[in-house]
Amino acid sequence: MTRCAVCEEPAAERTLCAACGARITLSESLCAEQVASDVLALTSGALIDQWGRVHRLGAVTVIGRQIGGKGIGLFDSSVSRHHAEIIYDEARDRYLLRDLGSTNGTKHRDVEVSDPVMLEDKDQVSFGQVGFYFVRGSEGLSTRGPAAIAQPTIRPEAVVAEADADTKVGLVEFPLRLIEPTGGGGGFLESMGKRVQLTTTQFELVQLLHDRMAEEKQQPDAVRGFVRSSELIARLSWDTAHPSDNHVKQLVRRIRRALIKAELGNLIHSQHRFGYRLRVIPTDDD
Repeated sequence: MTRCAVCEEPAAERTLCAACGARITLSESLCAEQVASDVLALTSGALIDQWGRVHRLGAVTVIGRQIGGKGIGLFDSSVSRHHAEIIYDEARDRYLLRDLGSTNGTKHRDVEVSDPVMLEDKDQVSFGQVGFYFVRGSEGLSTRGPAAIAQPTIRPEAVVAEADADTKVGLVEFPLRLIEPTGGGGGFLESMGKRVQLTTTQFELVQLLHDRMAEEKQQPDAVRGFVRSSELIARLSWDTAHPSDNHVKQLVRRIRRALIKAELGNLIHSQHRFGYRLRVIPTDDD
């Protein structure tokens, strides 16, 4: 019988029992693929996520939304790019948690971290809206990573049928240039010798997706470049006083139709719980 690594009650073949997992579930919208780790020089310490998966810690483990592949990646909008770090002090055999000036804070035992704090076995910690348990002895625990995400490759020149379903795709480079006239009032998307005129709000959305894909070039393809609806609602110039998710969906549909009509294909990918992103990695070379 497998026992919970925190409370030691029976856990039905899982590292955490349901009750302990629920205590660190801060966001119901978070999914397992948004937590991934790649740590070198492993120590015996680890973080256990809400699904009971073990993420081993190194001598210095950076935790954040953009870690460059060497740390624990939390691909959630509540997490800063470089959110926090856990340092193993080998001389004193202790682990120190330090916030790196994150926007939404780091908590230790539900208390905001301002100065470095020492972690004790089975402590609760959180980074933004992503919670974990810290454990000192992880050698006997499973370190199975997140389930693999299928990434079938698409041909960029192919016309992809318009769809609102959550279709997971791979990322390929694709020539795409955005042109914003000095007078404002929208702009143009150019690619493959074709030009698509966009309204102000449409142009802002495509520009945001373009920039996010470029900013997150160090992230895995499975999670790179996503922008959530809440951020689009907050940042775009809407012609309504109370924009909602439905306004975002309608806006994306119009852009998709314009791109498909220009024979560029459906270049916007939507995925449940992640948001929207470009299906391709834009380049400036036509």
